[in-house]
Amino acid sequence: MDNKKLEILESPAVQSHISMLQGIINRMAGNSANCKNWTVTLVAAMLVLLVDKNMQIPNAWICLIPIGLFYLLDCYYLGLERLCISSQKSFLERICNNGDYIENLYKVEELKDKCDQICNTIKAMMSVSTTPFYLIVAIVVLFFGA
Repeated sequence: MDNKKLEILESPAVQSHISMLQGIINRMAGNSANCKNWTVTLVAAMLVLLVDKNMQIPNAWICLIPIGLFYLLDCYYLGLERLCISSQKSFLERICNNGDYIENLYKVEELKDKCDQICNTIKAMMSVSTTPFYLIVAIVVLFFGA
């Protein structure tokens, strides 16, 4: 890497832009973790209420509703996280390829095509970080609810 590229990468403006994108990525990862925490909390509370109120345990299928909703929300956050990572990579590639990066400083691109977000959300549904967790929680609910 030549001195000019190294100087550009070390400039305060580029560093703060990269840290801004990294902050967004970390926030999305935190939101994803919160989805998992809330899923376990709500499902446990619902199961306790079902057992405590002497309700019929076959009503445990109701617990699948928050599991499904938080699964979709988690996949949405994971898709957004992946879009931010690709935005960060393209910004760094633009610098390395001597492209015009100045117009993209401090700018988070708006999604012009909603299909990209939908496609990323669907791809996230096949992710190792989401599907096994929610599948195991759903199986446990169905196993103990039967």
